Amino acid sequence: MPPAEFDTYFHDRASRFAAFYRSESVSRLLGRGPLFDRLRGGVDIAAAIGARRALDVGCGSGPLFAPLAQRGVHVTGIDPAPAMGALARHEAARHPGLVTVEERGWETIDDRDAYDIALALGVFDYVDDPAELLRRMGRAAPHVVASFPAPGLRLRLRQVRYGARGVNVHGFRSDDLVRLGHAAELVTKELRPLGRAGYLAHFGRPGA
Repeated sequence: MPPAEFDTYFHDRASRFAAFYRSESVSRLLGRGPLFDRLRGGVDIAAAIGARRALDVGCGSGPLFAPLAQRGVHVTGIDPAPAMGALARHEAARHPGLVTVEERGWETIDDRDAYDIALALGVFDYVDDPAELLRRMGRAAPHVVASFPAPGLRLRLRQVRYGARGVNVHGFRSDDLVRLGHAAELVTKELRPLGRAGYLAHFGRPGA
């Protein structure tokens, strides 16, 4: 869908998406536990590689900010939706000097080696050109961590629900992710299953 429509969709539903992270127990009862699994997985990988600077692509309301900032990681969060940006700035204010929020889309990422890790959780679901996003993230940082939904009934139901509002939702198999990493000149270091929800993938530059 055109970027302007995409931004409007998430702008209008910012509070709803942010609510998923308010209570882990409630989210797990609703079948959204993988949100927290991928969040912890991303933070674990950032800690394992000793990241000090992180790019949070499609940061939403900023659920990654606290766990990364608490480890002394400087985070730049980007999101194109104004309402998401407002929520993210509110969260960023709790971590002065460690978190910066910028209202822009992933198409603007042109940094080179500005970060140690780039993360995108719940973003590739809606991206029509995933190879280009992965390429840009891989130029900005030597390590990339992202979540990808798997094909299946769960995804088909999302495609129907979101498609009615003009939003595309994409699914990825494990071999799709290996090919995607190769196209972006990245090595697939780990594919961590998230149950029926899909995968958390860790890509890195050769030798990183």
